[in-house]
Order: sequence, then structure tokens, then C-alpha cells
Amino acid sequence: MKSVLSLALIVAAQSAAAQGADWRYQATLYGWFPGLSASVETRFGTVQGEASSSDALQNLDMAFMGTFAAQNGRLGFAADLLYTSLSATQPTPFALYGDATVKEDMTAFSGYVLYRVTQDPAFVLDLGAGFRTFDLDVTVNLGSGLAPAAREDLGSNWTDPLIAARLHVPINEKWFLDGFADYGGSGSDDETWQLYGGVGYRFSENWSTQLGYRTMNISKDVDGRAVSLDLSGALIALTYSF
Repeated sequence: MKSVLSLALIVAAQSAAAQGADWRYQATLYGWFPGLSASVETRFGTVQGEASSSDALQNLDMAFMGTFAAQNGRLGFAADLLYTSLSATQPTPFALYGDATVKEDMTAFSGYVLYRVTQDPAFVLDLGAGFRTFDLDVTVNLGSGLAPAAREDLGSNWTDPLIAARLHVPINEKWFLDGFADYGGSGSDDETWQLYGGVGYRFSENWSTQLGYRTMNISKDVDGRAVSLDLSGALIALTYSF
């Protein structure tokens, strides 16, 4: 899959040079308010953590989220930067400990090369390939019970190849629907995917806003331990087009 991605990048660069300077750009800042569902294998056993969107928002230490996209004819590029710091607490399945808190600090950068399969005014579909680079730290804290409190720290950074699809459906001059999906990984112990769907409103030629729902899943062996994270929740965005 990496060779396919490399070929796609080379073709995209050659196409960009041939198409001249007729580019359109979009810069987006967005707020994503996900709940967290986590499963982390530790030396004590597997720890589960659950937090709703409202719980996660209360425990949100920091977040930065933004995207940038460029389009020239059928050729498109997109990039997405996401940083989250979330925690979730559940009673442990272990008799010796109290509550277990799973905390994740994650930076994820995704890049895509996209080709416009259809440019029908009522239905715009892009297909492409890309990558997502992760820097992930996971901390599991076990509260004291019959045994004293304990802690396990896991961390890794890695890059996964992706395939992706993007959909844009104008409803009228102001309203539109957007969708995005990707999937990738390098094997059964390394998988990631995401889905997004939303409705947008265009204030002017340059400004628009969106309200939608996004889900991202990450499954990875980190320091030899199986880690699974699912982040799902509402998203609100503001976009400037130029």
C-alpha cells in the first residue's frame, strides 16, 4: 500500500504542475466534543474506560483542531491536525483496586491526495489515499483498595497508510451536506478509521459553518500492550474559502 501511496503522490505533483495556478483553498477551525471509550491491556489485566461527551468535555485538558484543503480541477489535497487530551474512569475489574482512570494524550496528523471522480453539481465525490501519523501516550491509574494505587504508562508514535472518500452534496445556494471516511493500518494489531457527516450553511462566498458528527477509532499494540480507543461526538466548524 505504501508503494501505491508514493505513486499517487508523484502523479499528483505532476498533475499540479500541469494544471497551473487555478487553486481554491479552504481553512477550517473546528471544535470536536467526543466521548471516549477505551480498552487498555496492562500488567494487571485489561482496563476499560468510558466517558460521555459531556464527561469528556469536563475532563478536556486541551484541544486543537484544524484542517486545510486545496483544490485544482479534479486534483485535491487535504490535511487535518488533531490534538486531544481526554480521560475516562470506570470501576476496575480487579478486586484489589478501586476505580481505574484511562488518560490519553494524542496528536494525529492526516494528509490526503484526492481525485474528483464526479463533478456533477448535485453530487461531488472524491477518492484518494493518504496517511495518518500518531503520537500517543496512554496512562492507566488504578486507585487504592486492598492494594496500594498503581500506574502504567504506554507510549508510541507511528504512521498508517489510508484510503479515503469525500462527499459534498449541495442542497441549495446556502445549504449543503458533507461526508468523509477513511480506513487504514498495517495489520490486525494496527488499525484506524474515521467517519464524518454534517450539514453546512454558507454565509457568503468566503465563509461557511458546519455542524456534524465524527467518529475515530484507533487500535494498536503500544509497548506490547493492546490499546483500543474510540472517540465519537458532535463537531462544529468554521471555514474560510479563498
